[in-house]
Amino acid sequence: MIKAVHLSKHFGNVKAVDDVSLHIHKGEVVCIIGPSGSGKSTLIRCLHGLEVPDSGELYVNDKLVDFSKDTTKDLAHIGFVFQLFNLFPHKTVLENLTLGPVKAGGVPQKQAEETAIKLLTRVGLAEKANDYPASLSGGQKQRVAIARALCQSPEVILFDEPTSALDPEMIGEVLNVMKELADEGMTLAVVTHEMGFARKVADRVIFVDGGKIVEEGTPDQIFDAPQSDRLKLFLSQVIHM
Repeated sequence: MIKAVHLSKHFGNVKAVDDVSLHIHKGEVVCIIGPSGSGKSTLIRCLHGLEVPDSGELYVNDKLVDFSKDTTKDLAHIGFVFQLFNLFPHKTVLENLTLGPVKAGGVPQKQAEETAIKLLTRVGLAEKANDYPASLSGGQKQRVAIARALCQSPEVILFDEPTSALDPEMIGEVLNVMKELADEGMTLAVVTHEMGFARKVADRVIFVDGGKIVEEGTPDQIFDAPQSDRLKLFLSQVIHM
């Protein structure tokens, strides 16, 4: 569904993504883990076109994405959930969900609202439809952000550390929604610090450090039988604290 070939992205002298090749298959849940500053977020943003790679190729459904042109159509069915929600504060929850489908997708307003209410019900927030983001908890905001991504009828959703800005008691409610999506067969790629989620939900785990993929495999391979010293050190720091 998504394939990156020798993808690189530099910020000055910093190689945030350094010659990375990876693939995400339909129905697969891929978790990307690694230390802070390892390039995980830049990588996931490159897969959505939020960051334009300096070199390499990105394919979506076997079609090469041409970053020299408008990529809106090529990337239309890739949803994205941000670390800090990125909800419009001056619009209600319902308006946040319907804006994209109506303005960018040409969906009639009434149809967009009906879909939005269904998706808010799915994430347990139908009663918040007419509220503004400022009145929501962090966990509620992130669930709204997930519902907003689903409003675009995505084939795959990319998550950039969706729980890292949340209080501990709110993390579970967001991870539960993500697990439900995975159980329903939605294709997910998740940058996360939640090792328990990666172990239980992922089909494949990718460990990134220094802008490169150091190791990848099944959760059992990554967490129970790491091969590289760097991954062993990372796991010892995040799991046995």
